[in-house]
Amino acid sequence: MPWLAPLRRLAEVGLPGVPASHRHGVRGRLVTTAKQWVLGGLAPLQRELLAAQGRFNTALVDALAELPRLRELPLRTRLRELAEQVTHPALGPASAPVAALRLSGRQVIERQRDWNRAAIELLLEAGEAWPMGTEPLLARCEALAGRADVVGEFLAGPQDRLLHPLWQELMRRQVAFNHGFVQAVRRWMGSARPMLVMPAPDVYEAWWRAREPGEMAAANAALAGLERRPTISLVTPAYETPVPMLRACIESVLAQSYRDWQLCIVDDGSPGRGVERTVREYARRDSRIVFQRMPSNGGIARTTNAAIALASGELIGFLDHDDTLAPHALAEVALHLEAHPGTDVLYSDEDKLDTQGRRYAPYFKPGPSPELLRALNYVCHFLVVRATLLRDVGGIRAGFEGAQDHDLVLRLLERTPRFARIPRVLYHWRTHPGSTSHDASAKPAASEAGRRAVEEHLRRLGVGGTVESTSPGIYRIRYPVPDTPRISLLLAGSGDPAEAELRTLLARLDWPDWELIAVCEPGSARALEALAATEPRVRLCSPQGAQGWAARCNRAAREATGSLLLFLEPGLEPAGPGWLGELASQALRPDVGVVGGTVLRNDAHLECAGLFLDPSGHVTPAFGGLPDPSLTAFGGTHWPRNLLAVSGACLMVRRELFVERGGFDEGFSEGGADVDFCLRVYRAGRHVLGTPHARLVRHVGGGFAPLPEQDRARLRARAAEVLVAGDPFFHPCVEGILPEVSREGRSTRRAGGSLE
Repeated sequence: MPWLAPLRRLAEVGLPGVPASHRHGVRGRLVTTAKQWVLGGLAPLQRELLAAQGRFNTALVDALAELPRLRELPLRTRLRELAEQVTHPALGPASAPVAALRLSGRQVIERQRDWNRAAIELLLEAGEAWPMGTEPLLARCEALAGRADVVGEFLAGPQDRLLHPLWQELMRRQVAFNHGFVQAVRRWMGSARPMLVMPAPDVYEAWWRAREPGEMAAANAALAGLERRPTISLVTPAYETPVPMLRACIESVLAQSYRDWQLCIVDDGSPGRGVERTVREYARRDSRIVFQRMPSNGGIARTTNAAIALASGELIGFLDHDDTLAPHALAEVALHLEAHPGTDVLYSDEDKLDTQGRRYAPYFKPGPSPELLRALNYVCHFLVVRATLLRDVGGIRAGFEGAQDHDLVLRLLERTPRFARIPRVLYHWRTHPGSTSHDASAKPAASEAGRRAVEEHLRRLGVGGTVESTSPGIYRIRYPVPDTPRISLLLAGSGDPAEAELRTLLARLDWPDWELIAVCEPGSARALEALAATEPRVRLCSPQGAQGWAARCNRAAREATGSLLLFLEPGLEPAGPGWLGELASQALRPDVGVVGGTVLRNDAHLECAGLFLDPSGHVTPAFGGLPDPSLTAFGGTHWPRNLLAVSGACLMVRRELFVERGGFDEGFSEGGADVDFCLRVYRAGRHVLGTPHARLVRHVGGGFAPLPEQDRARLRARAAEVLVAGDPFFHPCVEGILPEVSREGRSTRRAGGSLE
């Protein structure tokens, strides 16, 4: 598993290595050199002291890689034996310096041994509990993380305090390993911080250098054919902006190939005069640049609105004072509006600029996705709005500082559906310590402001629901369920359910009113008759000649009595409580047609978080093969999304809608019927959603198999109208920059019956 590789490297705690000092300048270099000199001489002692611990760490990582199998007795026994060896090691003859180190740091060594015992117990308990991320187990993770720094402030006497820095450096890698282990267990339980799966900066640079010159040339050539050249006013609130960054921002506007622009900069009462002097210097040379200085600092909302008041353009774009635009940014906006004059709101892709001006971390965005927008402000930059609409909604609202743009976009969404994406990286967002572009958790007040913005958005729509922050800047809406409708769980995949799998599923049904209908052949039915006899809500249904996945599912649906139908493949195990309530609360929303859950493999990597389509009839499992959760150049695997289709492995729909749309098309021989059904629902004006809050794990199953050509052809014909410009919820650039979601991972129905 690639995501365990960093932890495996940390396991070798006897390796020397000293990080650079956090101090800057000459003092920092001197401190770093001194540490390297002292610890370089101690490296042999460090290796001897921590040799047994290093072997234990490696074995712990090996056991973590075997987590789905840790319920097996031999693996558990081997792990406990190893713990005993480290807890009571046969130390053997040690050099005098090592013996002295052990004596001086006996509290550290004992703390680490206690941590080792607790780590093994946590891992064994995780093996029992997985894939259910139970609260007690997550609480154990938190407690173990709190004990990860085994050095801490354990010393009391003057002599001990002198040794404290030495022990901090000796145990630095071990403390990092302790933290990394807990994070890895959290990842198994689905509650870790997302793993960054981004293209390396050099890979991304090679990609954009090869691609963007052609994009710029094409955009610039097309400008000559424009019939309309609307003025685009850029609004830029500024406050104590470092002059080099402000100049870079202004120069990026001056470099635009589309010349019909206006730049409105308002200084929010900066104490210094650097902003004013710099902007006035540019304004004297170019009349398209206008400037205003506020008499006092009034906040970003007031300042942005002052800039909007200066704007005379038909369109208004938002440009932060330390960010830059690509040279063809405004050209792409004008060209899009020429082709699609009804567009009210435009946004583009973006990337980030580090302190050295290097580009990294691109974000290739999906098309307009209301579900995603309520979860986070994915639109962000480069945002361009029709001026009349922007003024109609009242501009920027005070009281939402830090999330004022999220609040604005939600209000725009309430007023118009005419959002559009330009799939080009047109905006470069500068990062620096303390900025939300660098780390959203740096401004917790901004995250709370965003939560309130989503809450008020729902209230204005008349939609019930509570909004909670799942992490800084990311929100989950819990929609109410007015009653408890019956859910019919329909196990109708190509494979018959096994008794053990069925019992596990029944133990995870945390919903008051349900029935389970399993379609199975007579031989399998006989094996399940005893179970069905003890649970009257379980019914066994004969296929009655139904051939193929679609026919078996339709057969089960005809037997169902619930108002909600959940098509579920045999062999899937729910990975947490509340999964049925999450699916039901989404499926009961009036504007929603189909909801799909997230399916994991039994190595905690994603099998499918929805489906992406292309005009050729290929179907790609969203984020297939990535650790869960991950943060990619296409966003997070753990974000809710609008989709064109979800997998029939876990698909919920209202019974009345399923009947109205004609059920699954049995003309599909092996796969694609679930995609076809979702497309019919989508064309009828209902949303298709993927939720990360209903997670299931597949313990058995095969690999990928291509769709038969007849199924691909059928799907291609059905999807042609929707996919004229490609899947609106995917991005054409993702396959070129992220091999994890490349065409080699395209899939279809497998033997067990799922889209993989």
